[in-house]
Amino acid sequence: MLFQFEMRLFVILLSGLLLWNSCSTEVDLLDDYRETTIVYCLLDQTLPKQYVRIQKAFLGPDNALVMAQEFDSINYINQLDVKIEAFNSAGALVNTFVLQPDTFTNKEPGTFAAPNQVIYSFDSPSGTLNTTHTYKLTVTNTQTGNVVTAETNLVEGFNVTSPSATATVVNMSPSTVSPSFDVKWSAAPSARLYQAGLRVSYWEYRVNGDTVLNYTPEWALGTTETNNTSANSPQGIKFDKLSFYRFLGQNIPVDNNVISRKFRSVDFYVYAGDDVLKTYIELNGPNTSLAQDRPMYTNINNGLGIFSSRTVASRLNLGLVNNSIDDYLAVGEFTCQLLFQKTDGTTPGCQ
Repeated sequence: MLFQFEMRLFVILLSGLLLWNSCSTEVDLLDDYRETTIVYCLLDQTLPKQYVRIQKAFLGPDNALVMAQEFDSINYINQLDVKIEAFNSAGALVNTFVLQPDTFTNKEPGTFAAPNQVIYSFDSPSGTLNTTHTYKLTVTNTQTGNVVTAETNLVEGFNVTSPSATATVVNMSPSTVSPSFDVKWSAAPSARLYQAGLRVSYWEYRVNGDTVLNYTPEWALGTTETNNTSANSPQGIKFDKLSFYRFLGQNIPVDNNVISRKFRSVDFYVYAGDDVLKTYIELNGPNTSLAQDRPMYTNINNGLGIFSSRTVASRLNLGLVNNSIDDYLAVGEFTCQLLFQKTDGTTPGCQ
């Protein structure tokens, strides 16, 4: 999904620093080291826990790619104090969140050390974060005294309007009258970037008698952008209904251990990001212009990265109308080999 940066964003920043540091043969770069802290955080008031990723650029006598595989080359070890302070509209401090380090073991192998990674977090039950407040991040290195700061506001909440709140099923049957499906939502005034997506869940009935609930990856349906004049206008995006079944065919594997599958639900998500996030993505995404030099965007004071916000609205657990299951999902050209049941419980497969 659009706002799950993971290691890709660290590669953009850290790789540039590593390449510059490893290519010079005339200057002793180790002679004048300047601490560079790299921060990534997207506050989201809809989540029960907030995460801040903090790492460091590094210098050393060895090959940079070799050093990047060392855990302590890119992670601070027991030397950071991290807090986020909330200020009301009058500028008064109303809350302080002290973040604790957690070591996650799910980082995939790549350029940088894996599988362990350090993430800072704090709990945020519903109502903890307030869209009228400004949030200030402060990262203090207790060993060097280096301080990194950044500020952000939250993106206001909004609602998905299509599918409607009263809908229980959606029609994914393509026709000349209705070849596409509309996803619509109300505006979040401070949002400047939206992305819509969907995910499908289904039951699998296996040869060994097990019944397993599975999910497709989330399908990114597209993005829209707004500006100050269009920010309060309703937003939306369309996608071709036939491509819905093509997506399922490409993302649900044929499995000889599966006797049949049964559609469970489709979930729709709309993500909204603020102007800082929009600018960051634009400047740090793939460069297709002839001018290769672009500024490295950051809103971190005395560091690199991004401290920003996003939020999400959703419509969950929607079924499909019978025709969409019987005439397309169960026997359609893109999905018949997946052995989805018809609404009468039979499994026709490809005929």
